Amino acid sequence: MKSLLVLAYNEENKIRNVIEDYIDLFDEIIVIDDASKDKTKKIIENLNSSKIRLIRNKKNFGAGKSFELGINEFLQSKSKFLIKVDGDSQFLKRDVIKMIDLFENRKADYIKGDRFWESGVEGNIPLIRYIGNSFASLLIKLSTGNWKINDPLNGLIGFSKDGIKNFKLPKLFKRYGYPFYCAVHILSQSHQENLKIIQFQNTIVYKDEKSNLKPIGMFFKLIIFTLFSYFTKIKIKLKNSSLQMSALLDLLFVYLFSSFIYSFITFIRVRYFLFSGDESNWFVVTILFLSISLIAFSFSQVSENKFLLQKFEEH
Repeated sequence: MKSLLVLAYNEENKIRNVIEDYIDLFDEIIVIDDASKDKTKKIIENLNSSKIRLIRNKKNFGAGKSFELGINEFLQSKSKFLIKVDGDSQFLKRDVIKMIDLFENRKADYIKGDRFWESGVEGNIPLIRYIGNSFASLLIKLSTGNWKINDPLNGLIGFSKDGIKNFKLPKLFKRYGYPFYCAVHILSQSHQENLKIIQFQNTIVYKDEKSNLKPIGMFFKLIIFTLFSYFTKIKIKLKNSSLQMSALLDLLFVYLFSSFIYSFITFIRVRYFLFSGDESNWFVVTILFLSISLIAFSFSQVSENKFLLQKFEEH
């Protein structure tokens, strides 16, 4: 069996088409209506299909919390895998069909889309969204150690039960950014488990939709979580003999980079605030700590990336 998860909030103009597009492809369609104020709920109920399981939130929880509720429903079902789409019809049916094929024939545990290729975007995305996604792509690489993974905010994602087990969404992502957390969560699991991860090129259609996403808030949210996940990842790597050297290099990087910050501040104090000390010596020490810390970081990332790519495919 296979399940589709549809997140919907005020989608009365599109939700019928979305469900009717996919109803013949899936054994079960889980729809989370996030307390829509329009006719979304009534339209879904009027479809009157035994395949549809409608869950209406008592209040507007946000996309992340709705996603978590849908995952919990999937984990209790008999389905082997789940694909998540949104109720705004931004994703193409052909991409969902491709995901089904990858799950059934490649036995994937996690599949995510990547919209940033030649034909990946139809319509216009504001420049700030391009910049934000580029920055998020850098952070996901730092968070996971996988330097092939891109577009971590892409909402077209799918999971096997092994891939999404033990899932608990942090409060930080209850509204936005949950695809980023999913990627970090599953790639962290792959440090210890044999999970197959696939990234494929998908297309997203942008029309006249308005986004409530606040770029500045998302920016700081992802930075905070990246720092937290980086240190969590070190603990995980220490438990895996194949990654212990990478973990030790990470610890060395943290020590050396902290020393760089201290020496840089001291250099500034000596140069500009008349503190006692040899300015040239502090400058040399600062450059030395920075250089060695970056070398340690690079070797750690190369080692970790090599390990993770054994479980990673691109399509």
